[in-house]
Amino acid sequence: MQKIAFVFSLVTTLSIAGLSGSCAVVQYSENARKVLPATVRIIAGENMGSGVVVGKSGLVLTSNHVIADSKLVEVFFVNGTKYQGQKLLNDAVKDLALIQLPGSGVQFPNANLGSSVESDGLQTGDYLEIIGYPAYTGSDAPMVTGGRISGFPRIQSVQFIQTCAPVYPGNSGGPVINRFGEVIGIVNGKYTNVSDRCATFATAISEADDLIARVNDRGLLNTGADKHQPAVTQSVCPNVGCKAPDFTLSALNGQPATLQSLKGRKVVLIFTGDDYSGSTRLVECVAKTYAAWPRDQLEIMMVISRGNNSDLADWVKAKGIKFPVLPDPSGEITKLYNAAGFPAFYFINAYGDIKIKRTDALGLCYEEIDALLRLY
Repeated sequence: MQKIAFVFSLVTTLSIAGLSGSCAVVQYSENARKVLPATVRIIAGENMGSGVVVGKSGLVLTSNHVIADSKLVEVFFVNGTKYQGQKLLNDAVKDLALIQLPGSGVQFPNANLGSSVESDGLQTGDYLEIIGYPAYTGSDAPMVTGGRISGFPRIQSVQFIQTCAPVYPGNSGGPVINRFGEVIGIVNGKYTNVSDRCATFATAISEADDLIARVNDRGLLNTGADKHQPAVTQSVCPNVGCKAPDFTLSALNGQPATLQSLKGRKVVLIFTGDDYSGSTRLVECVAKTYAAWPRDQLEIMMVISRGNNSDLADWVKAKGIKFPVLPDPSGEITKLYNAAGFPAFYFINAYGDIKIKRTDALGLCYEEIDALLRLY
């Protein structure tokens, strides 16, 4: 591996001359605010860095070089709470380490883990944010920087994310988040032979799967609820936890609509019958959601089983529906998704995984749908 300058955890004093002009620290975004409670400052001897809680029972993920040979480390939350953590496992090659916080029965704030797999919707050019505790600020609150993904280099079989987002001493081990507020990487360091503009590297969160699984296998966590399921699910089925089955249907304007084409966006998929049973109130609720979210983040589609195109067009016009309505004349796609009761509601995340499946979705309305979308 080419040498990485691990300057983030090893600095005890820092001259900040000239930094203020180049520091691209931004105000907390809505996505960053989701992760702030779970982002921690770590002090291990003379080293200082950042980390993120990935398990409700107090499992903290950070960079291995932040804690080095320390067995016990101090972990500080944004609310001022301090814990004495214990190093559980580490991987020097991947530069990752896990810390366990004490407190049986304590429910720690934890971040959602996303997918760092390029084929899963993450792309070069996507915007990301980095959260951490730069030493030069002297602040007890984490800072946020932002930038674009410039590549997905693999070095000595380890997957990294390269970005133009700036980092500073103290950022190492901190979370890199995507546009949904999910952790997709852990800040690793800067390459000494790369220009300053896009020199930040983060270990992809997928590299942490094995490490977290080993902790769970050893029974070191307080609850099995913390077990991290890899973001890439191989099985395809119409149930929660599976990849959503792809399909192709023709919209009312004759244009083909496929689920695969929406990869990288969250999808609300609604099934109803040709009598539009129970869908009037639901349509009103999702229409509000559709208007509130940008199209590059969310798509809503309604599949009408055995719908008649002419009647359907009149109904869509009367309701003022803007999102795609797809006739399923044979009922084949409705059957594929096993949508036994109408209306049926499926929430599919940006990586194509079914997160929520509800039949008889009459209870859903804008506030609940919006909350679900922000949760995953």
